[in-house]
This record gives sequence, structure tokens and C-alpha cells, in this order.
Amino acid sequence: MRRETMLTPDCSAVRGRRLLVALSGGADSVALLAMLSRAREEYGLTLFAAHLDHGIRPESADDADFCRELCAKLGVPFLCKRVDVPAEAARRHVGLETLAREMRYEWLRQCKAETRSDYIALAHHMDDQAETVLMHLARGAGPEGIGGMRTLSGDLYRPLLSFRKSELVEYLKANGLQWREDFTNLIDDNPRNVLRAHVIPGLEKSYPQFVRAAARYAHAAQIESDCLADLTREYLEKHRFGGDRLSWLELDDLPHRAVLRRAIRAACPEETDWDRLNALEALCHAPRGRTDVGKRYFAERAGRRLYFVPKRPAAIPPATLCLNGETACPALCRIAATPCAPVPIRDDPWRQVLNAAALAGAVVRTREDGDRIRPLGGGDKLLSDYFIDKKIDRPLRDLTPLVAVGGRVHWVCGLGISQEASVKPGDTAVRLECESDTLLYNGGKHHAE
Repeated sequence: MRRETMLTPDCSAVRGRRLLVALSGGADSVALLAMLSRAREEYGLTLFAAHLDHGIRPESADDADFCRELCAKLGVPFLCKRVDVPAEAARRHVGLETLAREMRYEWLRQCKAETRSDYIALAHHMDDQAETVLMHLARGAGPEGIGGMRTLSGDLYRPLLSFRKSELVEYLKANGLQWREDFTNLIDDNPRNVLRAHVIPGLEKSYPQFVRAAARYAHAAQIESDCLADLTREYLEKHRFGGDRLSWLELDDLPHRAVLRRAIRAACPEETDWDRLNALEALCHAPRGRTDVGKRYFAERAGRRLYFVPKRPAAIPPATLCLNGETACPALCRIAATPCAPVPIRDDPWRQVLNAAALAGAVVRTREDGDRIRPLGGGDKLLSDYFIDKKIDRPLRDLTPLVAVGGRVHWVCGLGISQEASVKPGDTAVRLECESDTLLYNGGKHHAE
């Protein structure tokens, strides 16, 4: 046994931190608490322990008493709570093990907040890691799943991943420490217990170092996954835009497909299974098309973008246009209006000077059926045809701010104005400046100085 290492696990990553130890009373968590107790002074740790009595086994109250006595012996503040998981599972009609885990983590995070701890310390070890890798492999997980558990993951800290279960038991025996046995862990009524009782022992007959090899594999997968995560993050920073109402990926330069697939998953507002991810990737290479994403969104390829579009977008109420001040149309845009000389603006499509008389009764809104516009120098046409002429992607058209009177559109913000609203010398004019809430086209937004 690597006794000196076992006596003091490397806690450099949490030096000086407050740790809440999840203490079940089993061999793993007792070893964890004992080791961290010995490491307190060296690493400047402040320890607490929390135990949740699930009320599943008759002897669960004895487990709680054992944990309380152990913490008193080690000088670690102890928090305990009893819940009736079987009764709650029956009431909710959910699985016993699933609910027990959910309630345990809920309790641990409550204790973490109460003790102002930085991390929750968990006793997962190398054998647990091998089981996790196999479970994820059986589900067809990618590199992130195959990477298994990490030493630090959010507010969870697992310092025992480099140790075998047998080493922890040997450590306890060598130091005269007792623990409680949960015999439900020996019943092969769930996937993890089946792996623990049958699959891994069978593999170790042919590959005696299987558990350590699986742990190495998980660590290598984590390293490669982190590299892909960094590349994906860089790609998304430059290529993901939009918000809740409409979001998209710019596809002008496609990355390696491993990065692209991760970017799609990150950008997609709904969970994607394997088949949907394949369909979305294929859509990125198609000139156009659309596919269902889930219950709430579909994806559409248009122009150089892959859009994620809500199936039932919330309506945007129109806002009456103020001709001297600001008009806010929530979730769409803001338009600032200032009286001015009748001199057209030609170098910024998000700023326009319009005829104030033509804007009497105007509102700011999105498009409606039957909208028409008479562009400068052109004939009267449907707004839908105008969008096609301007090569505006279909998903963008529903979020394009318009200034309209009735069904007549006088300014398609960022694109152009109508002949009726153009100014001539001597007209009473107003300058409108639009800032869209969504990056659209022509630079996306008016850039206010």
C-alpha cells in the first residue's frame, strides 16, 4: 500500500478552503474524512461533515449515530438530517435510488451554504471511476462522458480518484478505523452494482490492471476533451450570436467536425441526442434546409448561418413611435427620435432622416401579413418580396424592426426607407436612430457614439 500518499492525499487544489465532507459511514467516506482530518494542518483546511439518513434501511439510524461519534472523535462539526425516501418516492412515483441521490445532493448543498464551504468532498475512488467509464461507454457517450469523474468539478471535490477501494480498506484497517456496511451495494439490482459485482471482476481475470487502465483512459479523455472544449469556446466566441428569440451559428468557416459538433450542442437551445446531432451537422454542410430540434425549436440553414428558431415565438407588442424622444419596443429594439433638418443620411442604414408628417400614427413592430413598402426608386411591393430582394434570411425577417403606419412600412430598420417617407427640402423632418436587440445584418446594430 502507498501508505504515505494514502495518509495525506494531495489537497493542493483546495489549499486553505472550507470542505463539506459527504459522510455516509461506509468505508470510502470514513477513509476520506480520516485522511482530510490528518491533512487539515498541512493544507489549511476547514472541515465539516454532513450525513443524510434516507430511512431506507432499518439500521440507517445506527449509521447516523456512528457518523456522529466519528466526527466527535475527529473534531469535525457534524450536520445530520433524516428523511423518508421510500414514502416520498411512493408519493412522487419515482425510483427510490434516483430520489435518494437527488435528496442527498440537495441536502449537501444546503449544508454547504450553511457552513459557507467552498466544496463538497466526495469519496469516489478509482473503482468508482472504472464503473462510471463503463456505464458511459454502455450509453454511447462521447469524450466528455468517457472522461468520467474529475477531481474538481464545479463545487465537487474528489481527492480519492487515484486510489483503489482495496487501498482504502487497508488504510482503515491499518489505522484501526471502523466503518458501516451497506449491504444493498451488493445487490445487483442496478447497472452500477452489476458492473461492480460481475463485469469488472470478470474483466480483471483477463486484465488484472483493468481498473487502473480505465482510470488512465478516463484521464487521457479528460485532457483531450479539455482541448476540444477550449477550441470550441474560441469558435463560439466568434461564431455564436443571438438570444432567446433567435440564435445562430455563423458557418462561413467550418472548423474540424469535432469542434463543430460541440459548437452545435452548445448553441442548440435544447438537448440533442445522437441522431439529431448528426442531422444538425449535416445541415451545416447543406445549402439550405431545416430540421426539428425538439419540442420547442427547429433548426434552419439559410445563407451562411444555422438558425435555432422557436416553434412558438412570443408575440412582440407594437409600440407607438415617439417623434421627439425614445421609443422602446421590448425584445425588439429602441429608436431615438430627434427633430432635424431635412438632410438624408446615406452612410448608416440604422440611422435615417424621415418626413415627420408621413410618420403620423406610426408604430414600431415586426412584420404582419399583407405589409407593403414602396422602396426608394422602386415600385410598390409586398414586404416579403422586399426581404427576398434584399437577401435577408427568412428567420431574421420576423425580428426585423419596422416603422409602419397601418400596413404601410416606411422604414425597414437597417435596410431602407419608403418613397413616401423620404424627405425633400422644406419638409419637417425627424432623425431616427435604431438599436436592435438582435444582431441582424449590415453590422447588426446602430453603433451610438
